[in-house]
Amino acid sequence: IQTSYFWQNMDNYDGVRERFSENSGPRNQSVNVLDIVQTFLLFFTEDFVNNIVQETNTYAQQFICGRVFPFRSPARQWVPVTLNEMYVVLALFLLMGIVNKPTLNSYFSTKRLLYTPAFPDVISRDRFQLICKFLHFNDNTKKDNYLGPTRLFKIFPVIQHLNEKFQTLFYPGQNICIDESLTLWKGRLAFKMYLPLKASKFGIKTYELCDSKSGYLWSFIVYTGSETQLNSSLIRENTNKTTSVVLHLVEPLLHRGHTLWMDNYYNSPQLAKLLKNHGTDCVGTLRLNRKGVPTTVKNTKLRKGEIIAQHAGPITVLKWQDKKPVSVISTFHNADTQTDIKRNKEIKKPKIIIDYNEMMGGVDLKDQLLQYYNVERKRLHKWYMKLFRCLLNVTVVNGMIIYNKNQERLTDHLAFRVNLVEGLLLKFTDQEQAARRVQGRRHSSDNTIPRLRERHFISKIPPSGKKARPQRRCVACTKNKRRKETVYWCSDCDVGPCIDQCFQDYHTKLNF
Repeated sequence: IQTSYFWQNMDNYDGVRERFSENSGPRNQSVNVLDIVQTFLLFFTEDFVNNIVQETNTYAQQFICGRVFPFRSPARQWVPVTLNEMYVVLALFLLMGIVNKPTLNSYFSTKRLLYTPAFPDVISRDRFQLICKFLHFNDNTKKDNYLGPTRLFKIFPVIQHLNEKFQTLFYPGQNICIDESLTLWKGRLAFKMYLPLKASKFGIKTYELCDSKSGYLWSFIVYTGSETQLNSSLIRENTNKTTSVVLHLVEPLLHRGHTLWMDNYYNSPQLAKLLKNHGTDCVGTLRLNRKGVPTTVKNTKLRKGEIIAQHAGPITVLKWQDKKPVSVISTFHNADTQTDIKRNKEIKKPKIIIDYNEMMGGVDLKDQLLQYYNVERKRLHKWYMKLFRCLLNVTVVNGMIIYNKNQERLTDHLAFRVNLVEGLLLKFTDQEQAARRVQGRRHSSDNTIPRLRERHFISKIPPSGKKARPQRRCVACTKNKRRKETVYWCSDCDVGPCIDQCFQDYHTKLNF
């Protein structure tokens, strides 16, 4: 990489942007997929979920073998999980992001104020908790033969599979960006990071490459400290860490005319020159203490609104004085300014800064879409389970972007998630077991409806004078569109249910 440059003033300099030579959008199996559930199954394929099922059953067997459980322990009732059950569990994870409740038990509560029938209708609470307890992605007995990142052993098959699927099912547009993201984790973890500018601040850091316009996550690296594996044919022994991260993420997209937008954590004149030589433009903020930055730009003090810029070949370094000095680098911009409206005031800014503010938000857009319906719960005790739920949530966002591209219109985010959960439950739930579960369910006694909480007695309707004993239509039969009359009634409720099951249903069921 070149380390010395001949910096010149910007007189008569016109940058040339690389020509984008690809068609962005869905690729391979994702082209023309118009079904929401099928879009999700492109990522979570049956083969992939079958591997999760196999590892979960293996881990459950390893855990149970040789242990003695209390008589009432749910673990004594464990039976191997099936493919359909696993899809149902994934759907309920997504539903938890829509219906937010404080505890896992509250999702299965039959109390009137908390009752959400979608959960107990498809799976019992104990079964759901057992599957969550034994959910596993890699066989612990194969750790000696494992060649991937040591600290990511527990979840590496998921990371590897989704990275591959994200890249093969969608191709990003000309503008792409690289930034950091953080999955909240405050427990003990060797590679836990502190990023004060992020909303979570503590957690698992990932380097992510996203499409600037849609926020589609195209590839990512989970940072594990010094053990982080960065593979690229362009990495040399003297290549620094930040440049290696960029080259690892962007190498499959080189020579195609992309414009890569990054912040000052990654940018340097050396990296910009390298990317330009491989048919990729580079734009972003710049730290002035990087090697190769022109001394004139670095040391010149400016008044508010003033600009100083120099170029060395296609590389432009510019400094603009706002409230604080802002320094940027580009491989195709010049020092032209443009009027920007901020708080109803017109401000002249360098065009490079206006473009940067518009194109850099791809990772932030993705994080914003995830935050609306957060799948990972705060009190998960395993870091890799939290990361798995985060990746599951990212999969839904990526699937929605592909679905919208195929539909050529925007679908409401909430409606997409609701339809996805509903479709997964309809496709993979055992309807006969669900019907038996609904029929045998007890209802809570904490309701404030008088017919459900007071003492009721059945008696014959008293005669009125010399007339025959009057009759009433059964309230339960009438609701079920059956005409049936009875001489019995409940005097407290002033209704006439049949003496058989109708009287019990009316006084014990919320929806009789």
